[in-house]
Amino acid sequence: MKVLLIIIIVLVVVAIAVFAARAAQRRKLEKERERERLATEAEGHRQQLEHNAARAQESAEAAETHTQRAEQHRVEADRLERQAREHAELAEAEQSKAEDHTERGERARQAAARHDERAGEAEGRIEEV
Repeated sequence: MKVLLIIIIVLVVVAIAVFAARAAQRRKLEKERERERLATEAEGHRQQLEHNAARAQESAEAAETHTQRAEQHRVEADRLERQAREHAELAEAEQSKAEDHTERGERARQAAARHDERAGEAEGRIEEV
């Protein structure tokens, strides 16, 4: 009976050892799968990192280009504003001269009309003499 009890105990211990070994193997496989999954996930994140870093660099370069172009446009706008002010001043000066000449022309017409009238008077007196 002792032998049978020893055999049963040995079989139970062996069964527990086999069960424990299988559980340990299963945990080992699960950990390996988890490591592989995490490694794949990490690789995906690294690829996204590289992609986003490249996009960030491209965006920074584009921003620099646009900043330079904006400055060029500001410089050109300032130049054109100065030029527009100069042209506005010239236009006012020309308009003032035009008004002066219009007034002179009107006075000259009035003077011509007076001289025409006086010439007519003088010619009338010539005929009387």
